[in-house]
Amino acid sequence: DTGTATMAAQPAERSFDVIVVGAGIMGSCAAHAAASRGARVLLLEQFDLLHQRGSSHGESRTIRATYPQPHYPPMVRLSRRLWDDAQRDSGYAVLTPTPHLDLGPRDDPAFLASVANGGATVLAPAAADAPRPAWAEAFRVPDGWAAASSELGGVMKATKAVAMFQALAAKMGAVVRDRTEVVDVARRNDDDDRGEDSER
Repeated sequence: DTGTATMAAQPAERSFDVIVVGAGIMGSCAAHAAASRGARVLLLEQFDLLHQRGSSHGESRTIRATYPQPHYPPMVRLSRRLWDDAQRDSGYAVLTPTPHLDLGPRDDPAFLASVANGGATVLAPAAADAPRPAWAEAFRVPDGWAAASSELGGVMKATKAVAMFQALAAKMGAVVRDRTEVVDVARRNDDDDRGEDSER
């Protein structure tokens, strides 16, 4: 264990309710969610925080509600409220709401399901003399395809979002440690304290 404590004092030995391995966007959000519910949380990252070796770094990622699987759009709508709450608590924005445009074969079942599940509106072909939408300068809808617009879209600053959730988790008492690789997970013996996992 050669890691360094980040954003909180390093404990010699301490018990936690939740240990999250990996401090990308999913792990950082999980640590924030657990800490916000009063759990004692340890967030571990094997590399430096905000490294560029995974999929949680960079300037931008998109968010959308148009998925062919029906269970995703309700989750996206809920997450939008949670993003708003986190941005309010942090005092700065990482998500910029924008309309979302989907293109696909007009009769494709996945495209039609995405439009229906996400509450998108299929855009009717414009008349030749009608004003062209802004996106028409970048995209040409092929013959047999359709375009659908949804208001529940957005662009987020990926690295800034990860940093935001790590800071919020630490503010709520989570211990955040980088350069700490988890090499084994061992179950305690029955003679040990039950229900308590310790950082080692």
